Amino acid sequence: MKIKLNGKWVSAEEGETILKVSERNKIHIPTLCYHPDLKPQGRCRVCLVEVQGNLVTSCDTKVKDKMEIITNTKRIADARKLNIELLCNNYSGEKELEFSVVAKELGIKKSRFEKPVKETKAPMEKDDTNCFLCGRCVQVCGVVQKINNIEFSDRGISSRVAIPYDLSVKDTPCTFCGQCALYCPGNAIREKAYNKKVVKTMMEEIDKILHKNRFIIAQTAPAVRASLGEMFGMKPGTLVTGKMVTALRKIGFDKVFDTDFGADLTIMEEASEFIERMKSKKNLPLITSCCPAWIKFAEQTYPFLLKNISSCKSPHQMVGAIAKTYYAQKINVKPEDIMVVSIMPCIAKKFEAQRPELKTAGCNDVDVVLTTREIGRMIKTKNINFAKLKDEEFDDPLGISSGAGAIFGVTGGVMEAALRVAYEVLTGKRLQKLDFNQVRGLEGIKESNIKIGNLTIKIAVVHGLGNIREFIESGRWEKYHFIEMMACPGGCIGGGGQPRPTTNEIRKKRMEAIYQQDKSMELRMSNKNPAIQELYSEFLGEPLGKMSKKLLHTKYKKRKVKFT
Repeated sequence: MKIKLNGKWVSAEEGETILKVSERNKIHIPTLCYHPDLKPQGRCRVCLVEVQGNLVTSCDTKVKDKMEIITNTKRIADARKLNIELLCNNYSGEKELEFSVVAKELGIKKSRFEKPVKETKAPMEKDDTNCFLCGRCVQVCGVVQKINNIEFSDRGISSRVAIPYDLSVKDTPCTFCGQCALYCPGNAIREKAYNKKVVKTMMEEIDKILHKNRFIIAQTAPAVRASLGEMFGMKPGTLVTGKMVTALRKIGFDKVFDTDFGADLTIMEEASEFIERMKSKKNLPLITSCCPAWIKFAEQTYPFLLKNISSCKSPHQMVGAIAKTYYAQKINVKPEDIMVVSIMPCIAKKFEAQRPELKTAGCNDVDVVLTTREIGRMIKTKNINFAKLKDEEFDDPLGISSGAGAIFGVTGGVMEAALRVAYEVLTGKRLQKLDFNQVRGLEGIKESNIKIGNLTIKIAVVHGLGNIREFIESGRWEKYHFIEMMACPGGCIGGGGQPRPTTNEIRKKRMEAIYQQDKSMELRMSNKNPAIQELYSEFLGEPLGKMSKKLLHTKYKKRKVKFT
């Protein structure tokens, strides 16, 4: 079909929206509530255009043959500007916020309208002054994650986004996956300690600690190195591992370790756990435990699965436990004098780090969790020119890792890393082909049979809480031997603490970067990591041994919520 777009006839396909056709023809229309991975809602009315003299939202209006569309009149510009002002009175000025970009484009510095501020006490908080009622958070929580923990409440000018019945978040089925925060275009929902004042306070606290002779360690998750560059204008999927390490040293950390080391350690324990369960034929399938949002989801929604979930702590908790025991002994420092700061793509890990069962040597395994967004702001606070930093290496020994540890950052990565080790242990033969393509990609539920020697291992990889709910409630989970679960779409590369925006296209770029790192590494199997071998030889003994179980394993419990 043909449509007239700003006076020019162009081709369009049936079912396309005005926004899609305009984008293809390089005509810019500002958007706010629209997100390419979500169903268009037309709520914010920022993408207004004229069709035969009527103002319509371009994101959800489908084209018709011979339709005449104008995108750039004064009437349209005034309507867009008024809608932005009505949506929010608190222009934050943060360049990376989607609202800020649109507001600047429309020439808005301050709104004429006001709204109250409300916050919640949890690893996440909500500020209604920055809420535009775009509905992205409601849609991603309800449609994608299928948690339904956020809804529209009240009517008219009193409309707001709220938790059902205005309950405290601790009494709700919220898993702290953070997808609502990731999709929020204006930072209304965010991780706790996000704002500049808190970041500044945290920097002062770290400086105080350094002067008190406390030993402060940073560790970085595999997904962070594939996304942190986006905070400094780099293209999605740019690996910034070396620059990230350098920046953390400039901030003032005494040592910079790699959570990939903890991922290798997790695989040694989890692969051994899987083999043990296969031999005993008890508590199968084994389900992975590295995702804290998935663990909380299971505790409060599917507690009957707790016996199937691996007892392994997550990788960053393992690094914290080893740092405060094995490494503390090496450097002759008391565990309580070591502070471990985990830099994660995840908001749920803030909640995880405070779990009472995750303690070693009388103190928390991990003291502070910062998201990718938070550490990006801290680097900016220190006026570090990130793009021009030289590349530096992680510190030994907890900075040595394998490609198997790196791929923990993507959906299917934990499964693939475990299969690499399980194959060699079960067969006694060297694995020739290290890539398990059956578990790769963004398909929500991936299922396969893997031949290992005389055994056929039935595996499944599921990411996104909505897909997990479907998978469990269909009863399909019972027929497998090994299942990987990750709460966030795409796995950690799409975590709730990652840079905004995050779309499926951006997830693919970050995923490519992670696999690129794996392929470029000399070490690609966790059991070949010399630092891991030395750790077992000098300190842990063996996987699932007495010391390993004491430091690297934990238990989970049923949680009650007031609605599901």
